[in-house]
Amino acid sequence: MPRVIGAIDGSHIAIQAPAHHPDDYVNRKGVHSVILQAVVDHKMMFTDIYAGEPGSLHDARVIRRSPLFTRAQQEMGNLFPNGAVLVGDAAYPCLPWLVTPFRDNGHLSERQKMFNHAHSTTRIVIEQAFGLLKGRFPKLQHLTMTDVGKMPQIILAC
Repeated sequence: MPRVIGAIDGSHIAIQAPAHHPDDYVNRKGVHSVILQAVVDHKMMFTDIYAGEPGSLHDARVIRRSPLFTRAQQEMGNLFPNGAVLVGDAAYPCLPWLVTPFRDNGHLSERQKMFNHAHSTTRIVIEQAFGLLKGRFPKLQHLTMTDVGKMPQIILAC
């Protein structure tokens, strides 16, 4: 897709139930987790990472709490020059610098369906990058540490 400089998504990193506020870390699948939000380019190179939010948070909330969101709101022209954008799935808000697919309510035009297909094939690079990351660092399949405060450091180091 033209002007796309990256794909964004979140990935859950399973953890042991923390001692404090364990319910905050239960994701929609019933597993305790923290979230890794990342942006990758077309070569699966991580260009932005943010980790540690509780697994119960929605992707739209995580992005709004991330430094990327703050930077994008303050200096959009520098981060996204010449109309550059990121692509994200439907869980993300559509923003001037973040393009999401059309919601398929059964009434999409052919052009909208074609756009969604191109969007999906462009965005798949983030899913592949997460797969490679977790394959290279199997510890990210399930963190057994109990210090929630150090988890983001471990995730970001990987």
